[in-house]
Order: sequence, then structure tokens, then C-alpha cells
Amino acid sequence: MPQELHKYPDAFLNYIMCMLFCCTYSIAQEQTKLDGVIPKITHYDRTDFEADGQFWTMTEDDDGILYFGNNDGVIIYDGERWQKLTLPNHSTVRSLVKDNNNVIHVGGYNEIGVIKKDENGNYFYASQVDELQLETDNLENFWQAHNFKDAIIYRTFRELIVVSDNTTTHIKANSNFLYSGTVNGHLYVQDQGTGIFEYDPSSSNLQLLFKADNLSSSIIAFLPTKVKEELVILTKNGELYLANRATKKITFIKSLFKKEQQELILTAVFFKDHYLLGTLSSKILKINQNFELETNDISFSKLNNSTILSIYPQIDKDRIWVLMNNGIDFVEFNSPISQLFDSSSISDMHIFEGYLYLATNTGVYYSLFDIDTYSTNDLNFKKIPDLEGQAWSIQQLNGEILVGHDKGLFRLDNFRPKRIGTIHGIWKVLKLKGYDNTFLAATYSGIYPLSYNESWTIGNKIKGFEESSRDILQIDSSTNFWICHGYKGVYKLKLNPELTRVFAVEHYTDQNGLQSSFNVNVTAFDKDIIFTTNTGVYTFDNKNTLFTPHDSLNSILNPKLNTRKLLQHSDKVWFVQDDEVGYFKKNEENKLHKNLFLDLKGYLNRGMESILPLDNHHVLIGATNGVFLFDLSKRNLSSAKTILRNVSYKEKGQISSSIALKNTEQLPTNIEMLRFEFAAPRLTPSSQKEFQYMLDGIDSNWSSWSTNAFKEYTHPAPGSYTFKVRSRNYLGQTAEEASLSFSIPQPWYSTRLAYLLYILSFIVALFITRRLVNKKIDRERQKEKLAAAKSKKLLELEIEQLKLEKDKARIKKHKEQLEQDNLTKSKELANYTMLLVKKKEIFTDTFNALKDFKNSLKTQAARKRLQEVLFNLNQHRMGEEYLNVFDVHFEKVHENFFKKLKEIDPGISKRELRLCAFVKMNLTNKEIAPLLNISIRGVETARYRVRKKLDVNDENFNSFLENLSKSAA
Repeated sequence: MPQELHKYPDAFLNYIMCMLFCCTYSIAQEQTKLDGVIPKITHYDRTDFEADGQFWTMTEDDDGILYFGNNDGVIIYDGERWQKLTLPNHSTVRSLVKDNNNVIHVGGYNEIGVIKKDENGNYFYASQVDELQLETDNLENFWQAHNFKDAIIYRTFRELIVVSDNTTTHIKANSNFLYSGTVNGHLYVQDQGTGIFEYDPSSSNLQLLFKADNLSSSIIAFLPTKVKEELVILTKNGELYLANRATKKITFIKSLFKKEQQELILTAVFFKDHYLLGTLSSKILKINQNFELETNDISFSKLNNSTILSIYPQIDKDRIWVLMNNGIDFVEFNSPISQLFDSSSISDMHIFEGYLYLATNTGVYYSLFDIDTYSTNDLNFKKIPDLEGQAWSIQQLNGEILVGHDKGLFRLDNFRPKRIGTIHGIWKVLKLKGYDNTFLAATYSGIYPLSYNESWTIGNKIKGFEESSRDILQIDSSTNFWICHGYKGVYKLKLNPELTRVFAVEHYTDQNGLQSSFNVNVTAFDKDIIFTTNTGVYTFDNKNTLFTPHDSLNSILNPKLNTRKLLQHSDKVWFVQDDEVGYFKKNEENKLHKNLFLDLKGYLNRGMESILPLDNHHVLIGATNGVFLFDLSKRNLSSAKTILRNVSYKEKGQISSSIALKNTEQLPTNIEMLRFEFAAPRLTPSSQKEFQYMLDGIDSNWSSWSTNAFKEYTHPAPGSYTFKVRSRNYLGQTAEEASLSFSIPQPWYSTRLAYLLYILSFIVALFITRRLVNKKIDRERQKEKLAAAKSKKLLELEIEQLKLEKDKARIKKHKEQLEQDNLTKSKELANYTMLLVKKKEIFTDTFNALKDFKNSLKTQAARKRLQEVLFNLNQHRMGEEYLNVFDVHFEKVHENFFKKLKEIDPGISKRELRLCAFVKMNLTNKEIAPLLNISIRGVETARYRVRKKLDVNDENFNSFLENLSKSAA
């Protein structure tokens, strides 16, 4: 509760009454009828505007954008999107007004300001508290705001604040300012306990006009009358007063409520020669200028059940906005669409003797219906008892109403059903041409004869046909009939004249010219019988027994759509195609009228569409959500405008940015996504809107109509563009086109300077490339020369290598030969040595034997002769010459062996060299001794001496000599 209410007892009482009393009332006077039809009412709740549900005030700008004062701030609605602006102190917005410059002024708690748009079209709130040098501690709530004489005047309980040219004038209240309002160019203010003042703009002051003596409670509205100098004063408790400016007198007119009623008036406006009063108990009262209450039930019976805080009239459009404690209602009085019934899905309709009958999925309903004025004042649909469930048809036959029902066939007698026969599941009744008072009842499974002779009688089922016969048509006056089955195709029946049996049945499917057996319907059109299908309209060629396309109708109706119904009335042909209903005129070439009926998309009762033309300008259409009355003469073709709300773009890796809504805007180059948001605020909000757009430079044609209020383009190329958008709604209203021109520059690398640089760079690069290529060619040539030289060198080396390898092989072979020779010589040497040893031993043994033999000789001559032999033997014993030969052969086998020994010890003797050779040959001491003519002991001694000279121990002497031999090789 606002704190200031505690300071003002009367205001506090009014506030408490508004919050507590929520009760109904009875009307003090007899009601009169409301002219016209039920207004169309659209509800908006929290799920729509996403804010608190309590609304206090509203206004609109020149573009038709709506601004609502809400507990959460200012709620902006462009017909497509809701946007919330919060005040700096998050206070409730109770006053809104548009000035002469199309600026919206806002009043909250301790806060006033304006709503502005930046160059990109984004709304923001700009506080004026500091600019106007206001003391916020003393402002409290700004309850009302008025655009009066080029000034904005705010009302608080304590004062009026007049804002003009950024200056403020404060007018203090004597007590409390409870209400202010303008009538006929005058601004009036109620000061509690004092009276009603008029604001004088010339002096910026208040003049007392009416004293408060006759006013019993707070004023809720100042309203105009037929007399310019008079005004009506309405109080919260429902009292009406007439105030005369000339006489300055206030006269009590009447009280709208009885004393025992606890009802309050919270708002009131003058609208179309009537006063509309919003009440605490969620009702709107309508009073004429004679102060007579006209009605309180049917016109506003569909309003939300919520306390009405304010009513905003849009007089030029015959509509009002009702601001409530929990949402908003949009009330459209002059809509071309009125919903008469909303309780069930409609299968059929019929008007008979001033009553409108409805066949629905829940039964049959009826109500009074004025067929002359189509007024809905008396509409009060009642349900026929005992006919619950699916009703299929309502027909007037022989002056009675017959009902085709799932339960069977009924006639209505004083709104009571009377059963005819016992058959269940009857679609409808077909009156037969060529027969008196004879009919056919089309049922779920076959057909039955029906006759009338002061009463209705159903005969036995006609034999020979058991299929559903909902769609049946008689051919001329014969007993031939067409019956279409929704799934099985078309049947042509021939009945006997007595109507007892079918004696000929022809069944046609997709083998007989039809594209499909499904969804085929038959109807009479002009003088033809036509068949509507999923693929156009057909006629039957009796000569060729084929279905052929109906060229004239298919040229009007798109054969790609499922045409399900055709109905002729006056100069119009009504049709149903897919999910749309409309009409065309025979004198208009190929022009379909269906925009007015687009609100029915998604609600048509497929296969049971009901169209009931009333005259050239009115038609009733049944749908799954009720019955709608369309007034073709009320199509509003006012010049609304389509507006661009926001244009934004997104660059790679960045968040979206908005652009200024002005032509010749230049955008960045590398755009990933370009988004346009648009709206048509002045098109009727209650009807679905559609938009069509194109971007010159990308799109070659206008897009298809779409309900999307935005369009996005990805990666637009550089160039000059103009985006265009236009709009329409489902009532056939259109809005002017909006456009925005802009350009996307070439990236720096695509400009003329860049191309010049590219050319220069190309030339330089070409020159450098040529130089580099030439250098590379030179390098390659040099490389080739080097490679050739290297190859030649390698070839020479390879040849040399081959020579070396040959020499090596030859040397190796020579070596091997030498080694083999050496081995052979070594063997020969060894053999020679062993031979010497053997010879030496044999010689010695022989010599010694001869010496012993000498001693055994007896004669001197024999001994002398033997002595001579011994002497000769001794002279020719193996001596130094044999050893020299050995030395030569040994030196050949073991080249440089002796030389190496001499290098180790130059003083080594020849005898010692031979000893080393013998040791090298692995001869034993015993074998060496005779070769050196010494004893074995002498050999050991000689070996010892040699080891000493060569500094080798005995154990390693053989190894030493072997290694020395290898190194000498």
C-alpha cells in the first residue's frame, strides 16, 4: 500500500474499498438492447507480456506502439513483441501520456521521465528528475498525467506539476488532489473538501469552478455531454452529476447502484456516444447519453474476471483496451468476425423461423437469431434435451426440422426430439426429385427410403449396397445416384423404381481417371455434377466412363490442394481447400477471397465443413471451436504502416550489434548474420499477422507470407541493398511497406586501391620471380655441372675402385699364392731340415759305427784304409755350407725374420740366428743339437743365452719367435 494513503483519510478509504469490495450487483433500471454484435475480445496474460499482471494506464504513439503502465514499469507492445522498461527506483508506473512531439512521458513513485529510442531503434527510459530539479523525497506517486496546452501536467495528492520547456510550475493542493481530467479542452481537478478547479494555462494557476457541497464521494471521471458547456461527473460509488460551466452548478442525476449494493466504479470513458464504466466486480457497464444503462451482460460477457482499473479507447478504430488487476483485454467492436458459439465442434447449421440451429459433436443447440439485422443481442444458445452426442445434420423438410444423429433420425417438435424409426447412425436425408414426399436416409451402412404422409416413416434398407453413404447425390430425376466414400472411391448406383433394391453398382477408383480413391466428394455445380478431390475438380465422362479434370474450376482453384467443398450462393462460390475457406465471384477472373477467413486455419471440421451464407455480405461458418459470423462489408482497409523495429548484425566471434534505422547506413564488411525485426502496430492486434519481405540485391522476388516477424540473412556479400517488408492480417487489412537502404563495403582487400596494389605487387612479384627463376636456373645449371663433375669423379673413383679391387684381388691372389708358396717352402724347409737332421744322424751313426769297426780290424792296412774313409767322410760331413743353404731357404719363407732379430740385438751371432730359426720351426733340442754340432746341453745353454739377449723368458720364447715371424712377414 502506498505510504501517502495513510495521510489522507478519504483517499485511504477509497483505496481500501477498491481492494476489498468485489461483489456483484443488480441493475437499478430495466435494460435495453445493445445494438450490433458481440465484440471480439482478446485476452493477454502474464505469459504474453512476462510482467506483473496489474496495469494502471496506457497510451500510444504516432506509429501505433502501445505503452502500458504496470507494477513492473512500462510495458511496450508493437503488435508482435512485448518489452519491459524498468524505472531507476523500480516503482510502479501509474501515468503515461504522449506529448505533441510524439514523446511518451512517464510518472511513477518519486520518478518522472520520458521514453526515448536510440538511433538503432532500442527503447530506453530517461529520468527527468535531475533535469527538472525535483526533490524526490516530496514527489510521491504521479497518479495522472495530461498533455494540455503544450504542457505536461502531472497530478499527485499534494500538487500539480506543470512541465513546459524544461521548466516546472508547482501548484499546491488545499487538501488533496483526488482526480484530474480533461473535457472539451478544459482541465479539471478535484481538491478534496474544496471542490472542482479548472487549470488556467495563462496564469499557470487553478480557478475554483464548482464547490464540493453536492459531491458525496471521490470523482472517478469527468465526461462530455451533448452540450459543450456541460460535463458529467461520475463518482466511485456510481453517482452521476451534471455540471454546468455557465451557471457553475452541479445537479445530481441518478445513482447507478442501490444503497445495499457494494459496488465501485474505478474508471470511465466516453466511447461512441456511450459511457463505458469499469467496475471493481470485473464488469463494464454501458450507459447512453440519456444516462440509461443499456446492458451489462452480452457485450462484455467474455471479459476476464478481474477488477477493471482503466479503459483506453481507440475511437477511430472502434476498439478499447481494458486494463485489469490481472491482465489486459482487447475489445474490438467493429470486427468483421464475431464468434456466436464456442461450446462444441460444428457439423451443420440451419436457420428456421427466427432460430439458429447447430448440429455439434455434443448435441443440438438453438437460439433466437435476427435474420434481418444479424444482431446477437438475443443470442442465448440452449441445448435440445435427449440429443447428447454427435449430431451430423440439421435440415428443414416439409416444414419441420430433421436431425441426422449418431443415435438415428429425429424431428424437432417444440424444441423436443421425436424419434423417426429405429435406425442408428444417420448422416442426412436426401429429398428425391421425381417422387412426392419421398426421401432417402443416408446411413453408416447403406440407404433407407423415407416417406412423409402426415408423419415420417422409414422403410426397409435398400438391398444391394452396404457402404457409408454420407456423400450422396441424385442424378437428375432418375433413380441413379452418386455416392462417394472417403476411402474407397466413388459408387454409381441404379435403384429400382420401388426403391427396394440396387440392381446395378459401378465402382470407380484410381483406375478410372482419378489420381486417388481418397477424399472424393460429389456436389452439383451450375448444371454439372462435379467431384472434388486431392488433386483438383473433376467431372464424369459418361461416354468413356472416365473422370476428367474440370478445366474452368481448376484454373481458379489450385488443383494441387485438396478441394473438399464447393457451395454456390448469389454471385459467390464458397470453397474449402486444405485448411482454408474462402470464395470467388464468377465475374472476377481467378481472384480468391480468403484472407478474411484465415483466422479459421487449423479449426475447420475436416470433411464436415459448414458454410451458411446469409446474404451478399454475411456468412456463418462452423468450425471445431464454434460458429463465426463474418461481415464482408466491414473489412478494414485503413492505411496502417509496417515498421522496422530493429536491425542487427553479428560479426565473427562477436555479439550482435544494432544499426541506426536510417537509409544509407554503412555496415561492417565481414557480417556472419544480418537480422531484421519488424511489426505492424496499427493492424488489428486480435488477428494473426503475416509479413512478406525481400532484400534487393539478394532476393529477386517477394517471399511467401509468413507469421515470423523477423528475417535473417547469413554472410551477405558486399554491395548496396534495400530491405523491404509489408504486412497484412487475417482480416484482410494491409499495411504500407517499410524499407531500409544500406550498404556493405568491400573489404579493404577488394577496394580499387587494393587492386592497384595487387597489380603493382604482381608486377614486382613477377619481376622478382623472374629474377629468382633465373637465379634458380643458374643454380640448377651450376648444380648440374657440379653433379656432372661429381658423377665423373664418382665414375673415375668407381673405375679406380674397380682397378683397386682388381689389384686387390690380384694381390690377394698373389698373396694367397705367396702364402701357398711360403707354405710349400715351409714344408720343403721343414722337410729339408728334417732331412738334414736325419742325414746328420745317419752320418754320425755311420761314422761312429765305422770308428768302432776300425777298432775291430786286425790289420793295419785295413785300419789305415778305414781311417782314410773316415777322414773322407769327416771331410764331407754336413757342415756350414748346408746351414747356409738352410739360412737362404728360411729367409725366403720367413722374410726379414733374421733382420728383426738383428734389430732387437745387433750382436746376435749367426749361430744364434739359426738356433732361433730352428726353435721357430718347433724343433726339439735333440733335433737341433746335431744341426749345430753341439750337444743337447749345449742347445739348452745356447737357448738361454739367446733369451737373455732378446729379454724373453723360456715359456714365451716360442710364442715370441712366432709373433716376430708374423710381424716380419
